[in-house]
Amino acid sequence: MTKRKRVPSARAACALAALCCTLAACDGDPITPRSSLVPVDSLLAEPIELVANPSGRAPLTALATVRTREAAVVELRLLGGDSLGYAVPGPATEHVLPVLGLHPARENLVEVRVENARGEYGLDTLSVATGPAPDFLPHIDILTADRAAMEPGWNLASFSLGVGATFRSYPFMFDAEGKVRWYLDLSALPGMVYMVERLRNGNLVFGFDASVYEYDLLGREVGRWDFPGYVFHHDVVEKPDGNFLVAVTKQGTGTIEDHVIELDRATGRIAREWDLRKVLDVDRRVPPGFADWFHMNSVWFDARDNSLILSGRHQGVVKVSAENELVWILAPHVGWGGAGIDGTGPETSGRLLTAVDATGTAYPEGAQLGGVPVQGFDWPWAQHAAMVLPNGNLFLFDNGEQRNFAPAPLYSRGVEYAIDEQKRTVRQVWEYGKERGTDYYSAIVSDVDYLPKTGNRLIVPGIVFGSSHRAHVTEVAHPSGRVVFDARLSFKNLRSSGVFEWGEFDLLYRAERLAPYPAAN
Repeated sequence: MTKRKRVPSARAACALAALCCTLAACDGDPITPRSSLVPVDSLLAEPIELVANPSGRAPLTALATVRTREAAVVELRLLGGDSLGYAVPGPATEHVLPVLGLHPARENLVEVRVENARGEYGLDTLSVATGPAPDFLPHIDILTADRAAMEPGWNLASFSLGVGATFRSYPFMFDAEGKVRWYLDLSALPGMVYMVERLRNGNLVFGFDASVYEYDLLGREVGRWDFPGYVFHHDVVEKPDGNFLVAVTKQGTGTIEDHVIELDRATGRIAREWDLRKVLDVDRRVPPGFADWFHMNSVWFDARDNSLILSGRHQGVVKVSAENELVWILAPHVGWGGAGIDGTGPETSGRLLTAVDATGTAYPEGAQLGGVPVQGFDWPWAQHAAMVLPNGNLFLFDNGEQRNFAPAPLYSRGVEYAIDEQKRTVRQVWEYGKERGTDYYSAIVSDVDYLPKTGNRLIVPGIVFGSSHRAHVTEVAHPSGRVVFDARLSFKNLRSSGVFEWGEFDLLYRAERLAPYPAAN
């Protein structure tokens, strides 16, 4: 329902009272105020238009169109709750503005402030009604929320609903109180959209099938790039030059999830391709001929040397150059031989990182091989979301599946490693999650992020199987390890009874903290 309704504004009354006080000051001498309240209609060329859910995909959004008689600056503010606001950066006679963060199942009030170059401003309050959020979204419990220590913003959750053998994706945002404030209905795409993340321009990017999509937060498609001959899987990232790096399967090769392509954002052409089979041992730890030998689940562009850091769930984390040369391997030292489908390529074992302690001393052979746990270090196991921190260290989500090549212990963690490429060593410098044991163990999916304003870490086990299947979005202060925010997302749509069957359960693929309006980042 779209509705325009003039509502008396308390802010307008206060502003008028303040203006009268100013004019009566200084022993009755007239004072020209910097801003003066006038009827808003005197500034408008036509009534303000407010359209709810303009794309049909984002029900907690609206689009405001403000046309003024002369160039003006416009501010929007959603009243109630956190009074989310948005200010236009410069004057114009027409403003088409997103309204984000509407509360579900409510008559939402949106205040519009219009001010011209002479300081004359008017206020209008409009209303827009919303329906309830989908009842299949997770139930959100906020276990911890230390507002003073938290990174500002909301939590964007890449949520997928299990519908039997496949998924439908409904990414959503929730605030620090656990209230859903935005969601996007991507159910028209028949399968899982693996990740929805923000681009530098404030829009969202994700991949599906043989395409990368760019949407704005109103749910409108802004761009689409197709790459026939390949199939998207798990990750797409934006390079500093605007191009996309996409994790893909190259069709017709006999293997899957082991290629990366660079998409030229301007032309849509494939600018470069990386084939991991040329630099890694395809037969390591899997039966010969196993198609999903690497299972790439994250791509990171390292601008320091134009290299790629790639997470392969079935192998480890590797770094390759822009020319697809192997730089290093972060993984247990077991089974590494010649690269290539037939093992006749370059030897890979010489690129393994040696695990060292704080003094630089190498751990014993059993630890290097991954079968013997040691204090202060462990390799990543079935990891996800490898990224480089501002300090140059590597940060990732260590799922922990088959840790030490054994069925136990079961725990997941966010873990930070310092890598010395010259000495070819790796040292573990920080971790969180091990202390939470099986209650924090996610064998699949999951995410970590660095939060730039606080330096905190966001750690996201994407599905914890148990008596109640759930995910967590946890913000941890660094380096203290103190939890400053923890949300438990309890899934409602478990079709199986705890048995791992694809599409029979809900999951959270990734999550990140962001300000809903890009200008507020």
